[in-house]
Amino acid sequence: MSSSIIKLNTKNCQSCYKCIRECPVKAIEFKDNKAQVIPGECVLCGRCVECCPQNARILRDDLSQVRQLVGGDKPVYLSLAPSWVSWFRGKSFSAVSAALKRLGFCGVEETAIGAAECSRSYGELMRQGQMKNIIATACPSAVMLVERHYPELIKLLAPVSSPMMAHAKLMRESYGDIKVVFAGPCLSKMEESDDPLAGGMVNFALTFEALGRWLEEEGIELGEEDPEAVGVKSPVARLYPKPTGILKTMAPEDTAGYTPIAVDGPEKCIALLDSIRDEQPEGLFIEMNLCPGGCMGGPLLRMHHRNATLCEALLTERDQAQDRHVAGSAEMQSTYPRVFQNRAPQYEEISEEDIRRVLESIGKFGPEDELNCSSCGYPTCRDKAIAVLRGKADVSMCMPYLRQRAENISSMVIEHSPNAIIAFDEEMNVIELNPRAEEIYGVKRADVLGTFMAAFYGEDGFEQARESERPIEKKVYLDELGRSVEKSIVYIKEHRMYLAFVKDISEQQHQAQKLEEMRHHTVETAQKVIDKQMRVAQEIASLLGETTAETKVALTNLKRSMTEAQSEESR
Repeated sequence: MSSSIIKLNTKNCQSCYKCIRECPVKAIEFKDNKAQVIPGECVLCGRCVECCPQNARILRDDLSQVRQLVGGDKPVYLSLAPSWVSWFRGKSFSAVSAALKRLGFCGVEETAIGAAECSRSYGELMRQGQMKNIIATACPSAVMLVERHYPELIKLLAPVSSPMMAHAKLMRESYGDIKVVFAGPCLSKMEESDDPLAGGMVNFALTFEALGRWLEEEGIELGEEDPEAVGVKSPVARLYPKPTGILKTMAPEDTAGYTPIAVDGPEKCIALLDSIRDEQPEGLFIEMNLCPGGCMGGPLLRMHHRNATLCEALLTERDQAQDRHVAGSAEMQSTYPRVFQNRAPQYEEISEEDIRRVLESIGKFGPEDELNCSSCGYPTCRDKAIAVLRGKADVSMCMPYLRQRAENISSMVIEHSPNAIIAFDEEMNVIELNPRAEEIYGVKRADVLGTFMAAFYGEDGFEQARESERPIEKKVYLDELGRSVEKSIVYIKEHRMYLAFVKDISEQQHQAQKLEEMRHHTVETAQKVIDKQMRVAQEIASLLGETTAETKVALTNLKRSMTEAQSEESR
């Protein structure tokens, strides 16, 4: 159910791990490198929503369904959390009631009416004295914390409905076949309204933000008073949203036999539950609010800049000065007895060998390697390893490991680079160089660190690189070293340093020269061959010419002789 209440905008999530750091129960897993809420472990404290710098968390909004409900056939009543005073500042309940009725609600009542019933039930439980310890169940997130992470303490949860459910039951008993909507600052009320074990008396739970948005969209302003506004018989019950609010509604005799304890904030609640589980004390009545400052310090109020201290002050002196005896309904039986369930996630047992294997995969071979820096979101490296084994985290989430690996790779690249790499500060003093630079320039690293680069590198290109903010490249011949090099220098503004790359191109230059000489020699040889061939051709042609002439003369003479002989025979 929680998964539908807090959703993820995958486009916004930047995998910064801040939500993991803030989540008190680490109910977040990484899938496709995005932080997803784990429904079965989330206690809906809202911290991940509040802390996300990228606004990647999206809350469920039931406003459209409530509007349809209000426009339906059955009357709809609104239960308004006592912390309404922090949202509708400076307004009376009568004015708020009038405005909300204009939205279509048939009636608006304060949830504090149900809180009075809960206080009466807590008093009855303590007078009965049958429970070794009693954990109040007004805060749904506190109940989820016990059900999902401390199942062995479920037996300590008071079988009493929350004020929201108690009030909804009272309204249904009073008004018959109706629909009930709750409005408050709490995310976990949404889950409670969905949970059939919680009572099933509330159809939808809205946030104050959704309610305020609805009023704004309808153009309704708070002004006129509601003459039929339903007041609270015991205004002291309005103190429920404050830390110790439950205890303030009870007289000393109501807690006889039990030592009252009030804690607020997830860290304090978790620490107290740890102590109760480990030390097993008896005779405690525990009021737990998962939000620091109680409901007045809820995440949705903090997100809208409602200061918890100021919100507490808005609860009037009139409410605080009431007799601590609350006026409950004698006809209501134990505020609709609540049933709880073991909802703790089931994981396979993890061995020490498995944990060591994960730790070693990220370069942590002993306690001295476990930095416990929490950059991954988990308090210790072992917690992170356990999360990896449970499929909630990835080994790549370790920032020191990734940094060290990147540095090692960079160091190897620089160490084994075939080119010289030299770093200079803004004064052009050498701050680092690699082995290849030592080889090319014939220097020792220890001798040149901190020295002015002109001693061996040359001063050309530095100012140009700084002014142009682009690499400056040139080829030079180092007379004193007998080397030809190709130099490239760049200014790194954010680090206020220069980085130079020097490539020894002496061999390439030598090879180029040899190739040029070979080309020249080949051309000369080819020309000699051509010239010789021309002379041979000419000589052959001359000889052929002389032979042809002699042959012609001989044949001509032969022809003449034969002709003359034939003439004589004819006579």
